[in-house]
Amino acid sequence: MTAKAFSGMMLIISLMVLILMSAATAEHYVMQIGSKSNPNAHLFSYDQKFRESTNLHNYPMNMSASKEFTDATRLSTRMQLLALPNLTEMTIDADFIGIGRIGYLVLDPETGDIKDEVSRINHMFVGNFSIEEKIIVAKDHMCECGYLPCA
Repeated sequence: MTAKAFSGMMLIISLMVLILMSAATAEHYVMQIGSKSNPNAHLFSYDQKFRESTNLHNYPMNMSASKEFTDATRLSTRMQLLALPNLTEMTIDADFIGIGRIGYLVLDPETGDIKDEVSRINHMFVGNFSIEEKIIVAKDHMCECGYLPCA
């Protein structure tokens, strides 16, 4: 082996040992997040929006009900659904900041055609809301508590 080849091999071995030693002695970096009281924490911001939707179809009654929340920065909902051949009940409790849509559509029970609407109700909320909505559609009777008087 020539002196030039030997010195080249020694250089490569020295570099490998140096890399292994520096990797073994290097401190592992742990990123701390999210605390204003911790001076080592990295503060970051993000834009998070919530979305939720539910559609209920009661085919024997030819009706549908829906709720949808979009672009919500805060969203907390609770819902109860009941669908029977002669009764549909939808109870919604929601607390949100964003856009909310609640509504129902009742078609003529004889034809079921979209052209023969019996009732169409749509509510749209934009902003900060806390709502309690109860929609009841029974055969030959409609009731919405919260906006229209319920009998």
